[in-house]
Amino acid sequence: MLNSQKLSRKLLESCLDKKIKLSIAESCTGGLLSANITKVAGSSAVFSYGFICYSNESKRKFLNVSEKTINSFGAVSYETVKQMLTGLCNQAKSKTLTIAISGVAGPSGSESKPVGLVFIGIKISSQKTEVITEYNFGNIERNKIQQKSVHEALKMSLNILKNV
Repeated sequence: MLNSQKLSRKLLESCLDKKIKLSIAESCTGGLLSANITKVAGSSAVFSYGFICYSNESKRKFLNVSEKTINSFGAVSYETVKQMLTGLCNQAKSKTLTIAISGVAGPSGSESKPVGLVFIGIKISSQKTEVITEYNFGNIERNKIQQKSVHEALKMSLNILKNV
């Protein structure tokens, strides 16, 4: 967790330097990424908001993820995370780094969506740059899947900001 705190601080500093806001949509991490970000003093200068879109209904209502996408690909999919990012970007009032996470933290999954499967997407609202990565952390403890997801989202975000 300490490493994620360091990454959170670096991310906030980078966003501040580049005059970029931050918005997050979390599903399987249940607000853990937003909590890591807001533990850093001064985060309000960068952090705009975070949604915990745990249900399919909330993904549709707050981020405009289409019912067709959820029905065709599932809530845990590349396509759903892509639409979550689009929903965040459409709400951005200024240049904003958006992060979306959806996955299966357990205890149960399915053959096609096993425990540990997580999709993480990063996009900057005013640019075409978008990265969506599929991870399979394996059937480890729920908390560890959430922590690994947060850690990877922070690393991915810092990598995208290097090119801005």
